[in-house]
Amino acid sequence: MEWGGEYSLDSSNLDCLLNVLPGELEFQQILHDLDEKIKKNSSSIEQCLKDLQSEVNEICTDEILQSTTDCLQWLNNCNFTSLRPSSTHHGELMEFLRSLQSLLKNEQNQEEMILHFLLDLSSQCGVSFPCTPSGTSFDLTSSLHAIEDDSTMDVKSLWDDVRLHLRRFLVNRLQSQEETNTNAVQQQMEFKTQCIQQLLFLYPESEVLTKYQNMQNKLVSDLLQNCILSSCGETNFDKVVHGYQSSVPTLCTMIKEDLYILSGTIDPSSSLKFINETYLDTITEEMTVLLERLCELQFKENALHIVKANKISKKHRGTVHAVG
Repeated sequence: MEWGGEYSLDSSNLDCLLNVLPGELEFQQILHDLDEKIKKNSSSIEQCLKDLQSEVNEICTDEILQSTTDCLQWLNNCNFTSLRPSSTHHGELMEFLRSLQSLLKNEQNQEEMILHFLLDLSSQCGVSFPCTPSGTSFDLTSSLHAIEDDSTMDVKSLWDDVRLHLRRFLVNRLQSQEETNTNAVQQQMEFKTQCIQQLLFLYPESEVLTKYQNMQNKLVSDLLQNCILSSCGETNFDKVVHGYQSSVPTLCTMIKEDLYILSGTIDPSSSLKFINETYLDTITEEMTVLLERLCELQFKENALHIVKANKISKKHRGTVHAVG
């Protein structure tokens, strides 16, 4: 196959292409620069290991590292032996969780303090809290208020009960949609990001995203329907177009906010999947339903006009025959 026009590969074009490629001396210079960078990196790593060796020898007088090789071996062993997880006595753990449970049930406005306390225990002290799926559906609003009260609950049940209180608090926060000015948009996004991250600390990502997605789906549907209903006159195609046009700025703001919130919380592919399902799919579904309804109404209206036209035509023909 021949290439035509400006893309024909004649000898002049090949010469231009070859002239762009670096020559042998340039290749040698590139390789030399790479070698120099590798040597500098090696020297830097070697110096870091020597510094670490000196610090370890100063701190751990019972174990003297003779070389950087010993230092690497010490680091390798440290990962497996020096940082063994410790377990808490069952009775102490039950007492701790019961104290949290009692505080949440008997004292008001303690949720935020307890959340920060648990996060500090996890991040600063290395305490690991289970993030297992909830026993009840995370979507049901009724489950948010189904707090158990049983003194014989085991550790898992106690932790689930504590999580349930904190989840109700965070979900209520997310569901409070207040009017904010442009100066508070950034603050609102950071606030919602914090709520999502705290929910992810308590529950698996799939449950949290499902709940948040359902909340956002409802907001999108309500927004689109309200934009259509707010227009005056009967519903027609022009009114639908105008309604959706008026909703675009708000939808763009919502998408931007959720991209910001999710970008620092979950991986990019999951963020895009969330945006696609929550906004694009919901908008498509709402438009499809409304346009189908409009087409159905238009079809009925056209059929009614045809029936009326036929009646008028028959009446007119009858009048003509009578005159004749």
